[in-house]
Amino acid sequence: MSATEREINRAPALLNQTPRMKASYDKGRRYLFVGCGSSYNLGYTLSSVLNRNGIPSFVRSAGSVLAVHNLPDLNPETDIAVLISRTGESTETVLALEHLRKIGLSTIGVTCQRDSSIVKKSERAYLFDFAYEESVVMTGSFVAILDALLGPFQPTNLSERATVVLEDSKRAIARLDLTHLNHFVFLGFNELLGLSKEGALKLQEMALESVDYSEPLEYRHGPKSTLTASSLVVLQSHDTTYEKDLIAELKRYGAQVLVVGKTGDIIVGSSESDELPLRVLPVLWLGYQKAISKGLNPDQPKNLSKTVVI
Repeated sequence: MSATEREINRAPALLNQTPRMKASYDKGRRYLFVGCGSSYNLGYTLSSVLNRNGIPSFVRSAGSVLAVHNLPDLNPETDIAVLISRTGESTETVLALEHLRKIGLSTIGVTCQRDSSIVKKSERAYLFDFAYEESVVMTGSFVAILDALLGPFQPTNLSERATVVLEDSKRAIARLDLTHLNHFVFLGFNELLGLSKEGALKLQEMALESVDYSEPLEYRHGPKSTLTASSLVVLQSHDTTYEKDLIAELKRYGAQVLVVGKTGDIIVGSSESDELPLRVLPVLWLGYQKAISKGLNPDQPKNLSKTVVI
C-alpha cells in the first residue's frame, strides 16, 4: 500500500484525535489566514466559515504577502495571523510569518512538524504531529486540521461518519470509468469553493489532470464551453434548486456529475453539522484512484516535493 493511500484511509482515525484540539475564536478580534497550496485552501475555507458566523476574517496566499505585501489594513492590537504549513518549512509562509511579526501582529502557527520553523517563530502553535505524513501530497492531515480549526463550528466527533463517507466515496468512484475521464471540474459556493479548489489541486498533483474550479452558477458563464463526454463535474452542493437545475444542464452536455451534499451521490451533512471535513474525502480518493488508473505513483508526483523551498 502506498503512503498516500494509507494516509487517506487513516483520516477517520485522525478525526478521533482532533476534538481535544478544537480552536476557539474571539468575536472581538479579526483573523488572517496565510498559507500556500493546500494550506491556502484550508485558510480560504476557514475564513469563509468565520465570516459567515460573524467573526471578521481574511485569507491571503503566503506568496502574495511576501512578494507584493498583499495585506488588509491590519490592527496589531486586535488582529491575529494564523499561518498554516504542513511541514512548517514552506519558504513563503516562513518569510510571511517573519514579516507579520515585524509589523507587530500576533501569530499562531499550524503544522504537523514538531521543531519546524513555523513552531519556532510563531508566538503560539497548533501542532498536529499525530497527522504527520510521509506522502508529498497533503491528504488526511488536511481533514484533521480543518476539523480542529473549525472549532465551535464543527462540534461533533466525525470519526464514525468519516468511515461511512469514505466507504461511500470508494463505491461511488468505483462506478466511474476513470480511464475515460480526462477533464475534472469542481464546483462550490463560499467555503465549498475552498474545498473545490482543493479537489482541483488533488487531481493536478496526484493524477496530472486538466482541472477547473468555480462557483456553480458562474460555471455557466464561459467555462462550460470546455465540457465533453470525458468531463467529470464534482459538485459540493448546498442542495439548492439552482444547483439541481445546473446538474441537469451539465448532464445534457454529456458530462458526468458527482454530487456531494445532504442529497446526492455521496451523502455528507446533517441537521446538526455541515460535516465540512468529510467533503474532502471523496476528492482525495478520486485523485488517488485516477492516478492509479494511469499507472502513476501518487507518492512521487511529477515536479513536486513535500516542502517548497525557494
